[in-house]
Amino acid sequence: MFDKVMLAMDMSERTDDLLGAFYSLCPDTETEVYLLHVATREEDQDINSSYYKKTFSQLQGYEKDLHKAGYDNVSIIWEYNPVPLNGILSASVGRDVDLLCLVSHGKGLFESAFRGSMTFDVARSSLVPVLIVKEEHARENYLERILVPTDFSRKSLVGLSVLRNMHDHVGEILFVHVLERFRSEDELRVKRETAQNMLQEMVEEMKTFGIPARYIIDQGIASKEVCRLAETEKCTLICTGKTGAGLVKGLLMGSTAQNITLNTPCSLLIMPGRGEDEE
Repeated sequence: MFDKVMLAMDMSERTDDLLGAFYSLCPDTETEVYLLHVATREEDQDINSSYYKKTFSQLQGYEKDLHKAGYDNVSIIWEYNPVPLNGILSASVGRDVDLLCLVSHGKGLFESAFRGSMTFDVARSSLVPVLIVKEEHARENYLERILVPTDFSRKSLVGLSVLRNMHDHVGEILFVHVLERFRSEDELRVKRETAQNMLQEMVEEMKTFGIPARYIIDQGIASKEVCRLAETEKCTLICTGKTGAGLVKGLLMGSTAQNITLNTPCSLLIMPGRGEDEE
């Protein structure tokens, strides 16, 4: 579970979705919550400015909502930084949070850039797990069906420890392995059989924690298949590591990860690595 969580609030119409996702992933009301707003103009630091008064009042409204939901340890953070990315990262490091939550599109703090590069840059640069809530993907329960893409590297499965700790709240885990490259039908058959054995072991392990699980093996371009399956299987969250070989090589460092982040209709929980050697 997550003990200290930061919500990057852009005060757009999608901020409520961010709060809903937080409730799903952090049901423990003992969670320490930081409501962050990054002001990009120096004049917005003035507590007498209309921007400050309006925005801070909105933040206080969300603080009250959290209190009503039972979360007592809530703080408002007002950060000034001309570069929103730097403000978010600085605040998350300074408060030593273990989860950073943000929406993938909004006005104000992130403006139109948050549709693409800002999302990518925050997830790529953050040293802590990042929850990206897609604006078209609001759900009542983000843990109902979680897609976990894997190439069987430890990096691609780093999020499983978090999911195991939330076993009482996870509805189902769907493991996905994509076969991208093979030289012959015989090689494809061997790769598929090997994947089946490994995936079945992972499914059985999840079941020992009381988490229903299943798997899908597919062929094609990894990012496209992950996005397609997230939609057709009605997944509520994609949980993946930053890096890994095969399916997600260079995840959040290259085009495969960026394609997943930008093109999936599904919200994402992106986990940092654990210091393993790079592929």
